[in-house]
Amino acid sequence: MKDLATLRNPRSPITFLSYLQSQNRLVSFINRGSTIPSRKEYADYLAWAADYVQKHGINVLYDHEVVALSRGKKNSVVDIRCRNLTTGEQKVVRARDIVISPGGSPRIPESLSPIAQHPFVIHSSAYVTSIDMVFKSLRLCRGRQLRLAVIGSGQSAAEVTLDLRSRLSSIPSATRHEIDMIIRKGCLKPSDDSPFVNEIFDPCSTDTWFHMPSDRTRAGRLQEYKSTNYGVVNPRTLEVLHEIIYNQNLDEDIAIRQRSVDPVNPRINIVPYSSILSTSACSSGLSALPAEAQDRDKPLFSIITQNAVSRAISEVRYDAVICATGYQRSFWVDLIKESEIGHAFGLHAGSCSVKLVPIPSAPHSQDIQAYNRELESSSLSHIDENPLPDSVFISRNYQLLPSKFGRLGSMPSALEPRVYLQGVEEATHGISDTLLSVVGVRAGEVVDDLCRGRVENDLMVESKL
Repeated sequence: MKDLATLRNPRSPITFLSYLQSQNRLVSFINRGSTIPSRKEYADYLAWAADYVQKHGINVLYDHEVVALSRGKKNSVVDIRCRNLTTGEQKVVRARDIVISPGGSPRIPESLSPIAQHPFVIHSSAYVTSIDMVFKSLRLCRGRQLRLAVIGSGQSAAEVTLDLRSRLSSIPSATRHEIDMIIRKGCLKPSDDSPFVNEIFDPCSTDTWFHMPSDRTRAGRLQEYKSTNYGVVNPRTLEVLHEIIYNQNLDEDIAIRQRSVDPVNPRINIVPYSSILSTSACSSGLSALPAEAQDRDKPLFSIITQNAVSRAISEVRYDAVICATGYQRSFWVDLIKESEIGHAFGLHAGSCSVKLVPIPSAPHSQDIQAYNRELESSSLSHIDENPLPDSVFISRNYQLLPSKFGRLGSMPSALEPRVYLQGVEEATHGISDTLLSVVGVRAGEVVDDLCRGRVENDLMVESKL
Protein backbone atom coordinates (compact mmCIF):
# COMPACT_ATOMS: atom_id res chain seq x y z
CA MET A 1 0.00 0.00 0.00
CA LYS A 2 2.99 2.32 0.41
CA ASP A 3 3.14 2.97 -3.30
CA LEU A 4 3.16 6.12 -5.42
CA ALA A 5 -0.34 7.24 -4.55
CA THR A 6 -2.42 5.21 -2.06
CA LEU A 7 -1.62 7.18 1.12
CA ARG A 8 -2.51 10.43 -0.64
CA ASN A 9 -5.50 9.19 -2.64
CA PRO A 10 -6.59 5.53 -2.46
CA ARG A 11 -8.78 6.11 -5.54
CA SER A 12 -5.88 7.23 -7.69
CA PRO A 13 -5.54 5.41 -11.04
CA ILE A 14 -1.82 4.77 -10.39
CA THR A 15 -1.97 2.84 -7.10
CA PHE A 16 -0.37 -0.60 -6.93
CA LEU A 17 -3.82 -2.18 -6.68
CA SER A 18 -4.90 -0.33 -9.85
CA TYR A 19 -1.83 -1.74 -11.55
CA LEU A 20 -2.67 -5.28 -10.46
CA GLN A 21 -6.26 -4.85 -11.64
CA SER A 22 -5.11 -3.53 -15.03
CA GLN A 23 -2.86 -6.58 -15.47
CA ASN A 24 -5.57 -9.05 -14.37
CA ARG A 25 -3.42 -10.20 -11.44
CA LEU A 26 -5.29 -8.75 -8.46
CA VAL A 27 -6.89 -12.03 -7.38
CA SER A 28 -3.67 -13.99 -7.99
CA PHE A 29 -1.69 -11.46 -5.93
CA ILE A 30 -4.16 -11.81 -3.05
CA ASN A 31 -3.87 -15.59 -3.25
CA ARG A 32 -0.09 -15.38 -2.75
CA GLY A 33 -0.70 -14.79 0.94
CA SER A 34 1.83 -11.94 1.06
CA THR A 35 1.32 -8.24 0.49
CA ILE A 36 4.98 -7.68 -0.39
CA PRO A 37 5.67 -7.74 -4.15
CA SER A 38 8.92 -8.91 -5.66
CA ARG A 39 11.45 -6.40 -6.98
CA LYS A 40 10.56 -7.50 -10.50
CA GLU A 41 6.87 -6.83 -10.02
CA TYR A 42 7.38 -3.52 -8.26
CA ALA A 43 9.76 -2.36 -11.00
CA ASP A 44 7.09 -3.25 -13.55
CA TYR A 45 4.53 -1.28 -11.53
CA LEU A 46 6.76 1.81 -11.60
CA ALA A 47 7.27 1.42 -15.37
CA TRP A 48 3.50 1.05 -15.82
CA ALA A 49 2.83 4.18 -13.75
CA ALA A 50 5.45 6.16 -15.70
CA ASP A 51 3.81 5.10 -18.96
CA TYR A 52 0.39 6.11 -17.60
CA VAL A 53 1.64 9.57 -16.65
CA GLN A 54 3.11 10.17 -20.10
CA LYS A 55 -0.03 8.99 -21.86
CA HIS A 56 -2.00 11.53 -19.83
CA GLY A 57 -0.09 14.58 -20.97
CA ILE A 58 3.09 14.78 -18.88
CA ASN A 59 6.18 15.27 -21.03
CA VAL A 60 9.05 13.30 -19.53
CA LEU A 61 12.56 13.81 -20.93
CA TYR A 62 14.29 10.49 -20.35
CA ASP A 63 18.05 10.13 -20.94
CA HIS A 64 18.63 13.81 -20.20
CA GLU A 65 20.82 15.35 -17.53
CA VAL A 66 20.55 18.85 -16.10
CA VAL A 67 23.80 20.74 -16.68
CA ALA A 68 22.94 24.27 -15.53
CA LEU A 69 20.33 26.48 -13.86
CA SER A 70 20.12 30.20 -14.58
CA ARG A 71 17.85 33.13 -13.91
CA GLY A 72 15.39 33.92 -16.66
CA LYS A 73 14.08 37.30 -17.70
CA LYS A 74 13.26 39.65 -14.81
CA ASN A 75 13.92 36.83 -12.32
CA SER A 76 10.42 35.51 -13.00
CA VAL A 77 11.53 32.11 -14.34
CA VAL A 78 14.39 29.64 -14.08
CA ASP A 79 16.10 28.44 -17.25
CA ILE A 80 17.04 24.77 -17.00
CA ARG A 81 19.68 23.65 -19.48
CA CYS A 82 19.71 19.90 -20.08
CA ARG A 83 21.68 17.58 -22.34
CA ASN A 84 20.52 14.55 -24.26
CA LEU A 85 22.81 11.73 -23.12
CA THR A 86 22.47 9.93 -26.46
CA THR A 87 22.94 12.76 -28.95
CA GLY A 88 24.69 15.37 -26.80
CA GLU A 89 22.17 17.97 -27.95
CA GLN A 90 21.29 20.64 -25.39
CA LYS A 91 18.01 22.43 -24.83
CA VAL A 92 16.58 24.94 -22.38
CA VAL A 93 13.36 24.34 -20.44
CA ARG A 94 11.85 27.42 -18.80
CA ALA A 95 9.92 27.06 -15.52
CA ARG A 96 8.15 29.38 -13.10
CA ASP A 97 9.01 27.01 -10.22
CA ILE A 98 11.20 23.92 -9.97
CA VAL A 99 11.32 20.75 -7.88
CA ILE A 100 14.76 19.15 -7.56
CA SER A 101 14.55 15.42 -6.90
CA PRO A 102 17.85 13.88 -8.04
CA GLY A 103 17.83 10.72 -5.93
CA GLY A 104 21.09 9.26 -4.69
CA SER A 105 24.49 8.93 -6.35
CA PRO A 106 26.59 5.79 -5.80
CA ARG A 107 28.88 6.06 -2.79
CA ILE A 108 32.23 4.39 -3.34
CA PRO A 109 34.53 4.18 -0.28
CA GLU A 110 37.88 5.90 -0.66
CA SER A 111 39.72 2.60 -0.20
CA LEU A 112 38.14 1.36 -3.44
CA SER A 113 39.01 4.41 -5.52
CA PRO A 114 42.15 2.83 -7.13
CA ILE A 115 39.95 0.26 -8.90
CA ALA A 116 36.61 2.08 -9.01
CA GLN A 117 36.76 2.93 -12.73
CA HIS A 118 37.26 -0.64 -13.91
CA PRO A 119 34.13 -2.10 -15.61
CA PHE A 120 34.32 -5.16 -13.32
CA VAL A 121 33.91 -2.98 -10.23
CA ILE A 122 30.17 -2.29 -10.10
CA HIS A 123 28.00 -0.36 -7.70
CA SER A 124 24.79 -2.17 -6.82
CA SER A 125 22.77 0.63 -8.45
CA ALA A 126 24.18 -0.48 -11.83
CA TYR A 127 24.18 -4.21 -11.12
CA VAL A 128 21.20 -5.15 -13.30
CA THR A 129 22.51 -3.29 -16.35
CA SER A 130 26.18 -4.26 -15.99
CA ILE A 131 26.45 -7.79 -14.61
CA ASP A 132 25.70 -9.58 -17.91
CA MET A 133 28.77 -7.97 -19.48
CA VAL A 134 30.91 -9.09 -16.54
CA PHE A 135 29.75 -12.69 -16.78
CA LYS A 136 30.23 -12.74 -20.53
CA SER A 137 33.92 -12.22 -19.80
CA LEU A 138 34.03 -14.54 -16.78
CA ARG A 139 32.85 -17.41 -18.96
CA LEU A 140 36.14 -17.11 -20.87
CA CYS A 141 38.21 -18.00 -17.81
CA ARG A 142 39.03 -21.53 -19.08
CA GLY A 143 37.44 -23.48 -16.25
CA ARG A 144 39.45 -21.99 -13.40
CA GLN A 145 38.03 -21.06 -10.02
CA LEU A 146 36.40 -17.64 -9.88
CA ARG A 147 36.22 -15.49 -6.76
CA LEU A 148 33.93 -12.47 -6.44
CA ALA A 149 33.68 -9.87 -3.68
CA VAL A 150 30.49 -8.22 -2.46
CA ILE A 151 31.14 -5.26 -0.18
CA GLY A 152 28.31 -4.28 2.16
CA SER A 153 25.93 -5.74 4.72
CA GLY A 154 22.53 -4.47 3.61
CA GLN A 155 19.63 -5.76 1.54
CA SER A 156 21.27 -5.02 -1.80
CA ALA A 157 24.43 -6.85 -0.77
CA ALA A 158 22.46 -9.93 0.25
CA GLU A 159 20.39 -10.02 -2.93
CA VAL A 160 23.46 -9.49 -5.13
CA THR A 161 25.24 -12.35 -3.34
CA LEU A 162 22.34 -14.72 -3.98
CA ASP A 163 22.16 -13.73 -7.63
CA LEU A 164 25.92 -14.13 -8.13
CA ARG A 165 25.74 -17.64 -6.69
CA SER A 166 23.02 -18.54 -9.16
CA ARG A 167 25.00 -17.13 -12.09
CA LEU A 168 28.27 -18.79 -11.08
CA SER A 169 26.50 -22.16 -10.88
CA SER A 170 26.32 -22.22 -14.67
CA ILE A 171 30.09 -21.73 -15.18
CA PRO A 172 31.99 -25.04 -15.06
CA SER A 173 35.09 -25.23 -12.92
CA ALA A 174 37.41 -27.89 -11.54
CA THR A 175 37.43 -26.00 -8.24
CA ARG A 176 34.49 -24.53 -6.40
CA HIS A 177 33.75 -20.85 -7.16
CA GLU A 178 33.56 -18.53 -4.15
CA ILE A 179 31.77 -15.33 -3.20
CA ASP A 180 33.10 -13.30 -0.28
CA MET A 181 30.65 -10.96 1.41
CA ILE A 182 32.94 -8.45 3.14
CA ILE A 183 31.24 -6.67 6.05
CA ARG A 184 32.40 -4.44 8.88
CA LYS A 185 29.87 -5.86 11.34
CA GLY A 186 30.15 -9.13 13.16
CA CYS A 187 27.14 -10.57 11.33
CA LEU A 188 24.28 -9.72 9.01
CA LYS A 189 21.40 -8.17 10.91
CA PRO A 190 17.66 -8.17 10.17
CA SER A 191 15.70 -5.08 9.32
CA ASP A 192 13.09 -4.09 11.90
CA ASP A 193 9.71 -3.83 10.23
CA SER A 194 7.60 -4.51 13.30
CA PRO A 195 4.33 -2.54 13.56
CA PHE A 196 5.31 -0.01 16.23
CA VAL A 197 8.68 0.70 14.65
CA ASN A 198 7.04 1.12 11.24
CA GLU A 199 5.11 4.09 12.60
CA ILE A 200 8.27 6.15 12.05
CA PHE A 201 7.34 6.04 8.35
CA ASP A 202 3.83 7.42 8.91
CA PRO A 203 3.20 10.78 7.19
CA CYS A 204 2.52 12.45 10.54
CA SER A 205 6.03 11.52 11.71
CA THR A 206 7.42 14.04 9.24
CA ASP A 207 5.89 16.87 11.27
CA THR A 208 7.29 15.47 14.51
CA TRP A 209 10.76 15.10 13.02
CA PHE A 210 10.80 18.54 11.40
CA HIS A 211 9.73 20.36 14.58
CA MET A 212 12.25 18.72 16.90
CA PRO A 213 14.11 21.31 18.96
CA SER A 214 17.65 20.66 17.71
CA ASP A 215 19.84 18.94 15.15
CA ARG A 216 21.19 16.77 17.96
CA THR A 217 17.72 15.47 18.74
CA ARG A 218 17.06 14.68 15.08
CA ALA A 219 20.43 12.93 14.74
CA GLY A 220 19.66 10.83 17.80
CA ARG A 221 16.31 9.82 16.38
CA LEU A 222 17.95 8.89 13.07
CA GLN A 223 20.44 6.69 14.90
CA GLU A 224 17.61 5.07 16.86
CA TYR A 225 15.76 4.01 13.72
CA LYS A 226 18.66 3.10 11.45
CA SER A 227 17.85 -0.58 11.92
CA THR A 228 14.79 -0.08 9.73
CA ASN A 229 16.70 0.85 6.60
CA TYR A 230 20.51 1.01 6.79
CA GLY A 231 22.90 -1.94 6.65
CA VAL A 232 20.17 -4.46 7.41
CA VAL A 233 18.55 -7.34 5.53
CA ASN A 234 14.94 -8.39 5.25
CA PRO A 235 14.41 -11.41 7.57
CA ARG A 236 13.06 -13.55 4.71
CA THR A 237 16.19 -12.88 2.65
CA LEU A 238 18.35 -13.68 5.68
CA GLU A 239 16.60 -17.03 6.08
CA VAL A 240 17.26 -17.95 2.45
CA LEU A 241 20.92 -16.92 2.71
CA HIS A 242 21.45 -18.75 5.99
CA GLU A 243 19.86 -21.92 4.64
CA ILE A 244 22.23 -21.88 1.65
CA ILE A 245 25.28 -21.42 3.87
CA TYR A 246 24.09 -24.13 6.26
CA ASN A 247 23.56 -26.59 3.40
CA GLN A 248 26.95 -25.84 1.84
CA ASN A 249 28.60 -26.65 5.19
CA LEU A 250 26.50 -29.81 5.41
CA ASP A 251 27.54 -30.90 1.91
CA GLU A 252 31.20 -30.37 2.77
CA ASP A 253 30.94 -32.41 5.97
CA ILE A 254 29.26 -35.28 4.10
CA ALA A 255 31.91 -35.17 1.35
CA ILE A 256 34.72 -35.35 3.92
CA ARG A 257 33.18 -38.25 5.86
CA GLN A 258 32.35 -40.26 2.75
CA ARG A 259 35.57 -39.27 0.93
CA SER A 260 33.43 -38.31 -2.04
CA VAL A 261 33.79 -35.58 -4.65
CA ASP A 262 33.78 -32.05 -3.26
CA PRO A 263 30.56 -30.07 -3.78
CA VAL A 264 30.47 -28.01 -6.97
CA ASN A 265 27.95 -25.33 -6.03
CA PRO A 266 29.53 -21.88 -5.50
CA ARG A 267 30.45 -21.21 -1.90
CA ILE A 268 29.32 -18.09 -0.03
CA ASN A 269 31.69 -16.80 2.65
CA ILE A 270 30.66 -14.03 5.04
CA VAL A 271 33.83 -12.21 6.09
CA PRO A 272 32.94 -10.28 9.29
CA TYR A 273 34.68 -7.48 11.19
CA SER A 274 36.57 -6.56 8.02
CA SER A 275 37.86 -3.10 7.14
CA ILE A 276 39.29 -2.59 3.67
CA LEU A 277 42.77 -1.12 3.98
CA SER A 278 43.62 -0.91 0.29
CA THR A 279 42.76 -2.17 -3.16
CA SER A 280 44.82 -2.47 -6.31
CA ALA A 281 44.82 -3.94 -9.78
CA CYS A 282 46.80 -7.11 -10.30
CA SER A 283 49.50 -7.15 -12.98
CA SER A 284 47.06 -8.45 -15.57
CA GLY A 285 44.30 -6.19 -14.36
CA LEU A 286 43.59 -2.79 -15.82
CA SER A 287 44.49 -3.57 -19.41
CA ALA A 288 43.83 -1.15 -22.22
CA LEU A 289 42.16 -3.98 -24.11
CA PRO A 290 38.37 -4.39 -24.02
CA ALA A 291 37.22 -6.41 -21.02
CA GLU A 292 36.21 -9.39 -23.15
CA ALA A 293 39.66 -9.49 -24.80
CA GLN A 294 41.73 -9.40 -21.61
CA ASP A 295 43.73 -12.35 -20.34
CA ARG A 296 41.46 -13.92 -17.72
CA ASP A 297 43.86 -16.59 -16.45
CA LYS A 298 44.35 -14.60 -13.25
CA PRO A 299 42.13 -12.47 -10.98
CA LEU A 300 41.98 -8.75 -11.67
CA PHE A 301 41.96 -7.20 -8.21
CA SER A 302 43.69 -7.43 -4.86
CA ILE A 303 41.84 -6.42 -1.68
CA ILE A 304 43.68 -6.12 1.63
CA THR A 305 41.49 -6.23 4.75
CA GLN A 306 42.05 -6.11 8.49
CA ASN A 307 39.96 -7.96 11.06
CA ALA A 308 38.76 -5.49 13.71
CA VAL A 309 38.92 -8.15 16.46
CA SER A 310 42.10 -10.13 15.77
CA ARG A 311 43.84 -7.27 13.91
CA ALA A 312 44.99 -9.87 11.36
CA ILE A 313 45.66 -8.55 7.87
CA SER A 314 44.85 -10.63 4.80
CA GLU A 315 45.02 -10.24 1.04
CA VAL A 316 42.61 -11.93 -1.36
CA ARG A 317 42.40 -11.62 -5.14
CA TYR A 318 39.10 -11.27 -6.98
CA ASP A 319 37.73 -11.42 -10.51
CA ALA A 320 35.01 -8.83 -9.91
CA VAL A 321 33.88 -6.54 -7.09
CA ILE A 322 30.31 -5.46 -6.36
CA CYS A 323 29.94 -2.42 -4.09
CA ALA A 324 26.67 -2.38 -2.16
CA THR A 325 27.94 0.63 -0.25
CA GLY A 326 24.98 2.98 -0.28
CA TYR A 327 24.36 6.42 -1.72
CA GLN A 328 25.23 10.05 -1.21
CA ARG A 329 22.61 12.73 -1.79
CA SER A 330 24.55 15.90 -2.51
CA PHE A 331 23.97 16.41 -6.24
CA TRP A 332 21.43 19.14 -5.57
CA VAL A 333 24.09 21.13 -3.71
CA ASP A 334 26.51 20.97 -6.64
CA LEU A 335 23.76 21.89 -9.08
CA ILE A 336 22.59 24.94 -7.15
CA LYS A 337 25.90 26.30 -5.89
CA GLU A 338 27.36 26.42 -9.40
CA SER A 339 24.28 28.17 -10.79
CA GLU A 340 23.04 31.73 -10.93
CA ILE A 341 20.33 31.01 -8.38
CA GLY A 342 22.67 29.71 -5.66
CA HIS A 343 23.38 33.17 -4.27
CA ALA A 344 19.72 33.57 -3.32
CA PHE A 345 20.10 30.69 -0.88
CA GLY A 346 23.48 31.67 0.52
CA LEU A 347 25.46 29.26 -1.67
CA HIS A 348 28.44 29.91 -3.89
CA ALA A 349 30.93 27.85 -5.89
CA GLY A 350 33.15 27.33 -2.85
CA SER A 351 30.36 26.10 -0.56
CA CYS A 352 30.99 22.72 1.03
CA SER A 353 29.43 20.62 3.79
CA VAL A 354 26.08 22.25 3.17
CA LYS A 355 23.61 21.84 5.99
CA LEU A 356 19.84 22.07 5.67
CA VAL A 357 18.29 24.16 8.45
CA PRO A 358 14.55 23.65 9.14
CA ILE A 359 12.48 26.80 9.52
CA PRO A 360 9.18 25.72 11.10
CA SER A 361 7.43 29.11 10.84
CA ALA A 362 8.26 29.80 7.17
CA PRO A 363 5.33 31.38 5.30
CA HIS A 364 3.63 29.75 2.32
CA SER A 365 3.54 32.96 0.32
CA GLN A 366 5.14 33.27 -3.07
CA ASP A 367 6.22 36.78 -2.14
CA ILE A 368 9.98 36.44 -1.55
CA GLN A 369 10.41 40.09 -0.66
CA ALA A 370 7.80 39.76 2.08
CA TYR A 371 9.69 36.80 3.50
CA ASN A 372 12.91 38.77 3.51
CA ARG A 373 11.12 41.52 5.43
CA GLU A 374 9.95 38.91 7.94
CA LEU A 375 13.53 37.80 8.42
CA GLU A 376 14.65 41.40 8.91
CA SER A 377 12.00 41.92 11.59
CA SER A 378 13.61 39.04 13.52
CA SER A 379 10.38 37.10 13.87
CA LEU A 380 12.53 34.01 13.43
CA SER A 381 14.77 34.94 16.30
CA HIS A 382 16.60 31.60 16.45
CA ILE A 383 18.23 32.23 13.06
CA ASP A 384 21.74 33.58 13.24
CA GLU A 385 21.80 37.18 12.06
CA ASN A 386 24.54 36.32 9.56
CA PRO A 387 24.17 32.62 8.67
CA LEU A 388 27.12 30.80 7.20
CA PRO A 389 27.06 30.31 3.42
CA ASP A 390 26.77 26.56 3.86
CA SER A 391 23.51 26.81 5.81
CA VAL A 392 20.46 26.46 3.57
CA PHE A 393 17.00 27.07 5.01
CA ILE A 394 14.09 24.78 4.15
CA SER A 395 10.40 24.94 5.02
CA ARG A 396 8.17 22.13 6.24
CA ASN A 397 6.70 21.99 2.72
CA TYR A 398 10.15 21.33 1.20
CA GLN A 399 10.72 24.83 -0.22
CA LEU A 400 14.23 26.26 -0.10
CA LEU A 401 14.02 29.66 1.59
CA PRO A 402 16.08 32.71 0.69
CA SER A 403 19.05 33.55 2.82
CA LYS A 404 18.94 37.04 4.24
CA PHE A 405 22.64 37.39 3.48
CA GLY A 406 24.68 36.14 0.59
CA ARG A 407 28.37 35.55 0.67
CA LEU A 408 30.35 38.02 2.81
CA GLY A 409 27.14 39.52 4.15
CA SER A 410 25.87 41.02 0.90
CA MET A 411 22.12 40.95 0.31
CA PRO A 412 21.15 38.36 -2.33
CA SER A 413 18.94 39.55 -5.14
CA ALA A 414 15.36 38.27 -4.98
CA LEU A 415 14.40 35.10 -6.83
CA GLU A 416 10.72 34.96 -7.67
CA PRO A 417 10.54 31.26 -8.74
CA ARG A 418 10.29 28.80 -5.90
CA VAL A 419 12.72 25.92 -5.53
CA TYR A 420 11.70 22.70 -3.78
CA LEU A 421 13.69 19.63 -2.77
CA GLN A 422 12.46 16.04 -2.72
CA GLY A 423 14.17 12.91 -1.45
CA VAL A 424 17.31 14.52 -0.02
CA GLU A 425 16.10 16.03 3.27
CA GLU A 426 16.40 13.08 5.64
CA ALA A 427 18.13 15.24 8.26
CA THR A 428 15.22 17.70 8.45
CA HIS A 429 12.17 15.69 7.36
CA GLY A 430 12.88 12.20 8.66
CA ILE A 431 14.12 8.76 7.73
CA SER A 432 11.19 8.14 5.36
CA ASP A 433 12.27 11.00 3.11
CA THR A 434 14.46 8.88 0.82
CA LEU A 435 11.89 6.06 0.62
CA LEU A 436 8.61 5.45 -1.15
CA SER A 437 6.75 5.37 2.17
CA VAL A 438 5.45 8.94 1.95
CA VAL A 439 6.32 9.90 -1.63
CA GLY A 440 2.69 10.46 -2.60
CA VAL A 441 1.93 12.51 0.49
CA ARG A 442 4.99 14.72 0.23
CA ALA A 443 4.42 15.29 -3.50
CA GLY A 444 0.91 16.41 -2.61
CA GLU A 445 2.28 18.84 -0.03
CA VAL A 446 4.56 20.39 -2.64
CA VAL A 447 1.71 20.69 -5.15
CA ASP A 448 -0.56 22.28 -2.54
CA ASP A 449 2.16 24.75 -1.58
CA LEU A 450 2.80 25.61 -5.22
CA CYS A 451 -0.87 26.22 -5.92
CA ARG A 452 -1.41 28.19 -2.71
CA GLY A 453 1.55 30.42 -3.43
CA ARG A 454 0.49 30.97 -7.03
CA VAL A 455 -3.02 31.99 -5.98
CA GLU A 456 -1.65 34.39 -3.36
CA ASN A 457 0.65 35.93 -5.94
CA ASP A 458 -2.15 36.32 -8.50
CA LEU A 459 -4.37 37.98 -5.90
CA MET A 460 -1.54 40.34 -4.99
CA VAL A 461 -1.09 41.30 -8.63
CA GLU A 462 -4.81 41.90 -9.07
CA SER A 463 -4.89 44.15 -6.00
CA LYS A 464 -2.25 46.36 -7.57
CA LEU A 465 -4.21 46.84 -10.79
